[in-house]
Amino acid sequence: MHSLLSPLHTLHWEVTDRPQILADLRCALQAKGWQKEYDLFHAHGLRASGVLALVPPRRWVFTLHNLPPEYLVPPARWLLSRAARSAGRILAVSQAVRDAWLCHFPQSEPKCEIVPGGVDTDAIRPCEMDRLSARQQWNLPEGVPVALCVARLMEDKGIDVLLRALAHAPEWFALVVGEGPQREALLRLASEVGVGERVRFTGFLPVLDSVWAACDVAVIPSRREGLGLFALEAMAAEKPVIASESGGLSEVVLPGETGWLVTPDDPTALAHALQQALSLRSLWHDMGKRGREYVMQHFTWERTVQRLLECYRRLASR
Repeated sequence: MHSLLSPLHTLHWEVTDRPQILADLRCALQAKGWQKEYDLFHAHGLRASGVLALVPPRRWVFTLHNLPPEYLVPPARWLLSRAARSAGRILAVSQAVRDAWLCHFPQSEPKCEIVPGGVDTDAIRPCEMDRLSARQQWNLPEGVPVALCVARLMEDKGIDVLLRALAHAPEWFALVVGEGPQREALLRLASEVGVGERVRFTGFLPVLDSVWAACDVAVIPSRREGLGLFALEAMAAEKPVIASESGGLSEVVLPGETGWLVTPDDPTALAHALQQALSLRSLWHDMGKRGREYVMQHFTWERTVQRLLECYRRLASR
């Protein structure tokens, strides 16, 4: 938690990804008991917001971190409609998330506002680790271009798109950091499309210093993305970004200034962007510098926290 939010308490629920009526009701009643101790509640994500809406607090706010599904099943629509009516404010991490939410619940527009996620620019900065040592750690040749992707290994993140693109960008190597349900399938796909020797699946890494030092650009091939915190982190680390023009990513990456945007779910377009980036290798340093400057101006944790505290104060004063 950021130091400015340290006086606030974080309450942990055992909320599952899938609805479970009895467990959800138990969580909602637990939150009702907490109302005696707290003046305001802040829920994060659709699931937690829907559960809290079962027994809504007197003052509460929720944040939408991801694009909502295009179709909401009736029970989810009922819960989220209840959340939209009872919450004091609805915060979206990007314009894309806000617009997608309002397609479902247009009546909630007056209470919707955009509060993007932030990046700890003190913790994420240009890596000072030796590049050669980092490349040796991941068995990467010194002179080749290396793309870094940090993501949960699931369909929405589009790692398969990156692997297929690499088949048409033979100079490139890639580091894929993360775990998830598609890991085994992605390992098979890498072999099938002939890029297995050029891709390193690192698994989960608690510290990214070695992969920041080893890579040249960051790639975010997501099919759906609420904001794209990894894009912001890469920019803070002074790395150019190649990203899908999906959701909030188009609000984060400045084409030609801090990176490139490509059509989502299109390996050919991503391969072309990789090759274009390689032809403009001399611009990578300046792109990285502009990326960090942009994050420092618009996406620091300090800016996010101040926006949240302003929202809390307005609601608490009612």
